[in-house]
Amino acid sequence: MLRADRPHLLEYAWGDDRLRWELTANGDGTTLTLRHRVGGPDLAPMTAAGWHLCLDVAVQLLDGDPVGPIRGAEAKDFGWAELRDAYAERLNRD
Repeated sequence: MLRADRPHLLEYAWGDDRLRWELTANGDGTTLTLRHRVGGPDLAPMTAAGWHLCLDVAVQLLDGDPVGPIRGAEAKDFGWAELRDAYAERLNRD
């Protein structure tokens, strides 16, 4: 745990990575900002694809239509490889 300011901020190390979750009031709702500093640029597309799927699962849950967790190799059945490739293309632009 690096920093916790309840209920607005949580920051911690996960191996060599650093994650920071922030909640900000936004009108009648709340904005979630997640920052994930990865160990190197080659890991960014894979990490982004993983978070993309995690957030898709969260949206389903919040919409009242939970799909359950998607873990490991199962992520390939939900388009992880295609997401990884798309993020690699976007992140490698100059």
